[in-house]
Amino acid sequence: MSLSLLDPAFLALLLAVGLLRRWVPARGHGHFGLLASAGLIGLASPATLAVIAGLALGYLYPTALAIRRLRWGRQQPLRARWLLLAAVLGLVAIMVVFKLDRHFTLPWFGEGRVHAVLGSLIGFSYFLFKAINYLYMHYLLDLPDRGPATLLHFALFPSTITSGPIQKYQEFRAQAAAPLPLDRALLLASGYRVTRGLFRKLCLAYALDGAVAAILARGELNAPWSALLVACLYLYFYFDFAGYSDLAIGFGGLLGFKVPENFKEPFRATSITEFWRNWHVSLGDWFRDHVFIPLGGMRLGGVRAAALAFAIMFLCGLWHGLTLPFLAWGLWHGSNIFVEGILGVRPVPRGARGGVGYWARVASTNARTAFGAVFFLPSLDATRQVLLGFVTWS
Repeated sequence: MSLSLLDPAFLALLLAVGLLRRWVPARGHGHFGLLASAGLIGLASPATLAVIAGLALGYLYPTALAIRRLRWGRQQPLRARWLLLAAVLGLVAIMVVFKLDRHFTLPWFGEGRVHAVLGSLIGFSYFLFKAINYLYMHYLLDLPDRGPATLLHFALFPSTITSGPIQKYQEFRAQAAAPLPLDRALLLASGYRVTRGLFRKLCLAYALDGAVAAILARGELNAPWSALLVACLYLYFYFDFAGYSDLAIGFGGLLGFKVPENFKEPFRATSITEFWRNWHVSLGDWFRDHVFIPLGGMRLGGVRAAALAFAIMFLCGLWHGLTLPFLAWGLWHGSNIFVEGILGVRPVPRGARGGVGYWARVASTNARTAFGAVFFLPSLDATRQVLLGFVTWS
């Protein structure tokens, strides 16, 4: 069994856990959720369970206690801030090592046990996002200690562990204390999201992926074929990831949690900045809350705020992968956002969304966003093939 929302065995166990919750007494929902999450992750990937649980219990929980004691008990916010910074830098260092080892074999790990463990971890990047949020929330809010059980449940929640959406600790904590009742309305809503997610991934995304492969197989391309490939690739990424998010939200509902939405009509965006507020919403919210606002955000004004937004998109590219295409992807989207920030481009207000001007901006936004998809092609040769096609008309 794998940690995949397309693995029939994993899906069947998720469904069974969701339905069994109906017969669990209300006071036992928290312990049931934790044990079920740990059991599912342990069956699918023992290494993932061991590493995530070990970091949660041995690193996050005691650090959060110390931050909370300094911040809210002894009223020493400066020391709490420095401890938070050191702890977050430690998590960032772990993420860098994890990403490096995924793309290059680190010489000091070689082919040894550490390399093997890192290579087998599932959803580790998303866990680290949640880990930073957990520490940051204990600095911002005076959250009464409930012991490590809620943290473990948050870290191991099976519906979102592989690819998000990224849940916020304070929201998860509140829902863990009072999960959604498993009634007919929840079953229907969850069933609809799961069915839609499977259709998007297994039918639409599969067909679009086949179309991209068929176009690449033609060999040399011209501008119309490159444009068609980019459009298919753009839609493929949407239906693949939006379908996964549907599955995560649907099964999250069965487990008693309202998982955040990841897509909010991104194709109707009128600027690249607005697009990224509506595409992979939970990741954009995470960077806004944990990087953009703490470093000054819009208070910086003008060029500095635009430069910070550029840097964040560049980091997003590096997070996707430490390779040249992802670097180019981050530069492309970061440059678009930087220019929009300098020029003061704002989304078209809701009440004015109509007419030629509005749809021209929608078309421009989607064209520029879709172009960035070429950097996600499986090889540099494929990317070069499509880019050369754009300057060839015969």
